[in-house]
Amino acid sequence: MLQLFKNEAITKVARKQMEIRQLELDWYTMNYDTMALQATLFAGFSFDHITDPVPEGTALWMEVAYVSLTAIALGFELCVCMSCTFCCIFGKGLALRGPHGARSVHVAVENLEKEQRLVFTQFVIGIIAYLLSHILQLWIYFRPRIALTVSIPLVIFVVTIGYYVWYIVNALLLDDSKALTGQIGAWAPYERIEDLDEAIYKPIESKQMLYKSGRS
Repeated sequence: MLQLFKNEAITKVARKQMEIRQLELDWYTMNYDTMALQATLFAGFSFDHITDPVPEGTALWMEVAYVSLTAIALGFELCVCMSCTFCCIFGKGLALRGPHGARSVHVAVENLEKEQRLVFTQFVIGIIAYLLSHILQLWIYFRPRIALTVSIPLVIFVVTIGYYVWYIVNALLLDDSKALTGQIGAWAPYERIEDLDEAIYKPIESKQMLYKSGRS
């Protein structure tokens, strides 16, 4: 009887830890969903621009720069979409169906955390390339005087966006060494407990199959 009560106590605490890790998992997947949604929007705009033919007589360097920036924006935003999709699908799948229980949840959350910085960097680079391509687009499709008139406030907005991105990231982004996690180190030994069904029933089932096949 005591063994059952002890196992129940360990299970309850382990489940509480998993509830805390679930908050982290939901937060990361929400971030990926948000970036994927915005990246899809910018990728659609970039694809629409890259399919429009550049007017004849455009300077070669300007045409190459415009198409390159648009392609960079499209490529990075598509990378963000695919990365977010895979992280949400396989990250949650590993946490839910991982063969190592709580350790699988820890691995899923830690890898989602590692990938988030790279995906966010790709997302920001894609947006910057998209905005810069718009500035060149003005000089390609409009007269120089009109292009200059519109480019000045647009450049100001681009610089302002870059500044606020830098300011918000520095103000709110936590360093990895200072950020708290839901993993409780004291419970690490209990996380190595195997699944009872896998540890007890599966070997018996395997022996029965071997016996029926005549190999034991």
